[in-house]
Amino acid sequence: MTSPSTAIQPSGGSSRIGRLMRSVYGLRRSFRFWLTLLAILILLLVAYFIGADRYTPLTTDAYVQAYVVQIAPQVGGQVTQIHVAEGDEVHQGDLLFEVDPRPFQCQVDLLRAKHVEAQYQIKQLEAQLAAARAEQRRIAAETEYARVVHAQEKAIYEKQSTTERKYLDARQKLEAGEAALDRSASEVENIEQQLAARVGDDHASVAQAKASLNDAELNLSYCQVYAPCDGVVTNLQLVVGAYAHVGQAVMACIDTSTALVVANFRERSLEQLRPGQRALIGFQSLPGRLWSATVQHIGSGVAQGQGVPTGMLPLVENETFWVPPAQRFQVRLVLDDPDDVPMRVGMTASVSVYTEPSGLLRPLTRALHHVVSWLYYL
Repeated sequence: MTSPSTAIQPSGGSSRIGRLMRSVYGLRRSFRFWLTLLAILILLLVAYFIGADRYTPLTTDAYVQAYVVQIAPQVGGQVTQIHVAEGDEVHQGDLLFEVDPRPFQCQVDLLRAKHVEAQYQIKQLEAQLAAARAEQRRIAAETEYARVVHAQEKAIYEKQSTTERKYLDARQKLEAGEAALDRSASEVENIEQQLAARVGDDHASVAQAKASLNDAELNLSYCQVYAPCDGVVTNLQLVVGAYAHVGQAVMACIDTSTALVVANFRERSLEQLRPGQRALIGFQSLPGRLWSATVQHIGSGVAQGQGVPTGMLPLVENETFWVPPAQRFQVRLVLDDPDDVPMRVGMTASVSVYTEPSGLLRPLTRALHHVVSWLYYL
């Protein structure tokens, strides 16, 4: 048997390891350890959000925006045909609906007749001018003859070789001829002035008739209403037989070629933002995925900073916050592949912008954005 004094004792190294493990276990149970770890995590989060807010800003306040064109007829009338339905995709120039063209066709026919009549009246004036000038030449010749006869009769009368009646008759004919010549000259001048009233190469009356005809033909063409852009027809409120009023919208066309994502970023996030920077967009209707995009435009202002002249003293509101909330500004983005996303106006989204091509914050923000996109499933 082995004596107790010769039993195997634990080595010094094993006892040190045991003491170290007990110290670690005790440290983990220590309140100070967890408090320190929490403080470090909070500091790291604060540092991340401060840096991310400037170099990789992320916002969930974003939505899809597009130009919505109101479709309204430019002439009033009864609707005779409708060529589209709610939700139809149309291309620029496609026929949407038609207004009864008969009243406008009648107006065109009437003004065409007036245009021809105006041209005929100008030809009549030209003929009258030619006749008036011929009459003026005839009267001028007769007046010149009367002047010669008057001169002869006057010379004979002064020699007392003729009667006074002949002399007075010659003078009366001369005066009548001169008056007729003046009247003829006035008539020629009046016709010339009428013909001189021109607009470009056309006479004023012809130009007026042509302008009225062009206006009537334009109104006739307005009876057919075409799509102003590529888009989708929505809010169609029109039936055959209804009366379409001038300027009153009967449908809308969402311009699908100009779909944008508008993100509202806090003003402190705009310091590093520039057009052309890369971004990621997540849509609530398409959770779990992110789409690449590009910053197109950064807003230059909001309505809050716009002064409106009212003639009254400015109204200054008292702030209820020690640190007032940051203002938000619009940042417009375009998808790199817009055909890959079924865009609808008003879709909500989240947007993250990456001001630098690389860096530690970039993968962290991207991961956080992925988490946000997965939360859209809830």
